[in-house]
Amino acid sequence: MKIDNLTTVFLIISVLIPGFIYGGVVSNLVPTRAGGEKEVLILRYLTATAFNYAICSPLIYLLVFNQIFKDDAVVHGILWFLVIFVIPVILGFLRGWIVQHDGLRWFHKLIRLRSINPIPTGWDWIFSTTDPCYLLITLTDGTEIAGYFGPSSMASSDPEHKDIFIEKVYKAPRRGHGVWQPVDGSLGMYVEGTQIAYIEFRG
Repeated sequence: MKIDNLTTVFLIISVLIPGFIYGGVVSNLVPTRAGGEKEVLILRYLTATAFNYAICSPLIYLLVFNQIFKDDAVVHGILWFLVIFVIPVILGFLRGWIVQHDGLRWFHKLIRLRSINPIPTGWDWIFSTTDPCYLLITLTDGTEIAGYFGPSSMASSDPEHKDIFIEKVYKAPRRGHGVWQPVDGSLGMYVEGTQIAYIEFRG
């Protein structure tokens, strides 16, 4: 497709951008499985765009056929901006909330089906849904690391490389039973994922 006029630019934006924005928002809230080939990724964008337009179809009808909006170019432009750029963000946040809170569990129970969780691994699931908590990390050599995983902590969602940063480090008795003492002067600790044997989560 040759891009030689504003109509062509608007066509490309209206077809691809809503799905791209939706996918970007969802990927920042929910770890997703590998995207596969480029054609599959484009199809996902187009599907998300079609869903976005289906949701917005009453407003789009008014924009296209209603003369009231056409008389005011500013309002007309603002409403198209909402359809193409804002609504996909809202839908992306809604999808992220539903997945993180398993919001369709009631429906699956109603129709007696067991759904496959869209989050690819247990690592991704726990770190995308857990509230701030204490961790007792056991390394492959048996070393234990006690820490606090809070708003300033981070766990990687890269499928090829898992690691974690905990914002507070504690001295803890063996197996974490007893009083945890904060490590003076500590600014947190980085832990390489390949060195982790397992992680215990505590409230």
